Amino acid sequence: MKIERLDHYQVFALLVVLMGLLGAHVSRLPNWLLGVLALLFVWRAWLQHKQWRMPPKWLLLPVVFGVVTGIYLEYHTLIGRTAGVTLLAALVGAKLLETRTRRDALLLVYLGYFLVVTNFLFDQSVAMGLYLSAMVLAISTLLVSWNSLGGWTGRRQRAVDQLVFAGSLMLQAIPLMVLLFVFFPRIEGPLWRLPQDRSGVGSGLSDTMSPGSFSNMSKDDTVAFRVSFSDTRPSQDMLYWRGPVFDQYDGHTWTQASPGLLTENPVEAVAGKSIPYVMTLEPHQRAWLLALEMPTALPEGARMSEQYQVVSRRNIDKRLRLNMQAAVQYRVGAKEADAQLNRSLQLPKVVNPLARAAAEKWRNLLPAERVIEALRFFGTQGLTYTLEPPLYGKNAVDDFVFVGKQGFCEHFAGAFVFMLRAAGVPARVVGGYQGGEENGDYLIIRQADAHAWTEVWLEGKGWQRVDPTFAVAPSRIQEGLASAVGAEDLPYLMRLDNNVIKRMRLLLDSAVNGWNQWVIGYTPERQRELLRKLGINDLLSSGFLAWFIGSVFSLVALSAAWLLWRARPRRPDPAKQAWDRFCRKLAGLGLQVGLAEAPSDFALRAKRALPERASAIDDVLGDYLAVRYGSQPALANLARKVREF
Repeated sequence: MKIERLDHYQVFALLVVLMGLLGAHVSRLPNWLLGVLALLFVWRAWLQHKQWRMPPKWLLLPVVFGVVTGIYLEYHTLIGRTAGVTLLAALVGAKLLETRTRRDALLLVYLGYFLVVTNFLFDQSVAMGLYLSAMVLAISTLLVSWNSLGGWTGRRQRAVDQLVFAGSLMLQAIPLMVLLFVFFPRIEGPLWRLPQDRSGVGSGLSDTMSPGSFSNMSKDDTVAFRVSFSDTRPSQDMLYWRGPVFDQYDGHTWTQASPGLLTENPVEAVAGKSIPYVMTLEPHQRAWLLALEMPTALPEGARMSEQYQVVSRRNIDKRLRLNMQAAVQYRVGAKEADAQLNRSLQLPKVVNPLARAAAEKWRNLLPAERVIEALRFFGTQGLTYTLEPPLYGKNAVDDFVFVGKQGFCEHFAGAFVFMLRAAGVPARVVGGYQGGEENGDYLIIRQADAHAWTEVWLEGKGWQRVDPTFAVAPSRIQEGLASAVGAEDLPYLMRLDNNVIKRMRLLLDSAVNGWNQWVIGYTPERQRELLRKLGINDLLSSGFLAWFIGSVFSLVALSAAWLLWRARPRRPDPAKQAWDRFCRKLAGLGLQVGLAEAPSDFALRAKRALPERASAIDDVLGDYLAVRYGSQPALANLARKVREF
């Protein structure tokens, strides 16, 4: 049997495509493996350039064994998302050193398709989708070239034709892909139930708060979540997105307690109806969800803690689309447990004597009046809101309120809660986000919008939101961070005015949001909702099978009809028809046109055989050439002269 060896162009085309596929995984592969892969690729290219033989198997086996051992030592496993993809990348590099024939190369191409899929285990963004589509086109072009005459060794135009043909195959597959995407039963969680990596650190809010926690986040313009409202959108100063609640303080750091979960939602809307909205939450590797304060309806699978924080059963390690409702005017915690109230009064001993002494003077007031007095105190102390506050020492509250007088939201919230507790008012710090950037019909909330505020408990009223930042920098709450600090302190993209770059950035974000909503956000719940609109209540029902099989057969029938239409015999153009009639007339006179005989050659032979009709033959030939290859509209003359011949 003849073995089809790879030629020079095929090998280097394969190397380029595989490097493009592995390039998407560069940030996930260990540095030592990147060095090994680079060595393997350069080795294979050098062997092809010099036309040297491939290394023997006894040399390859130790290389493969060493790489696999290194991967195991790196991850302590050979399965899972990161370890499995790393092992696949290493085996692709090793396979190159025994790739001699077209059969070996086809195996690498099929592994290349699998490498494309593995990227979506890590990144499902629009940019990654476009990049991988280009890589699929490149792989498919390799397959087309290896199954066509000439391969890559022909003219440049042949390679372009193969690229176009591969692209047409991908376009033909799009309708079937869309059909399967919409109707094929969707599975919640990883398709192969691979163990998920837990070592990654999530970005955004933390489960602790200390000086600098939120001011450092103000430098980060990455998206935390996006929100669209189906009804009236609340005003900017009401957009408080509730996250972790901090109620334990050791003199430097605020931490969360370990509250239990509520069996029912205690939030009561005071005025107006609940506001429905859809949140697309980016992964942050924490168990909590963000919710507009206060949530009245929770997404499926979520619970509310005793501190009225929405939490999930597992860490948020993938993008989620959540349907929620909230009341911006609410009543909650009117009958709070004594244990919770006692925890919201605890303070460390010794620290911040000046703040304690100032707050002690408020104890002769009613609790609600103490809160008002604390706000007046903060508003008259000459405090300033800044992204670059100084570092404060052991008595951080005293240093901030009475000495430095410069702080960010965590300084204001922490100091306000400390002084209210010292005055005998239960209080705690709430972390989350405030505001958002409008982009068409939805809001973009970035990490830079992170904010800390306070809650105070008042008898008969429950927990009330009080934001001390508003007493010092009201524009931060009413208009956003950019209005309260200098533009030079903001991330670059948030410094942009309403110029072309900003409009293009928002337009790009709209495309990303659409991708997240209709592709990434097409969950099993949304699929069931769509199927119910089609009258399908069960994926195993006869109605679903009828829709699915009927759609597939309809699509196949349309594709077959289109292919048959493309393959139909083409009607010759009028000039060719006239020339064919002329040839048939000459055939009646004993002159048959040859299979590969050009019109000019046939006319010359006809004139020699029929010298008396040479002038008429020249006239027909001239008009035919003028119609087929010239610019003169001589078709009518050609048809007339053929009739008269």
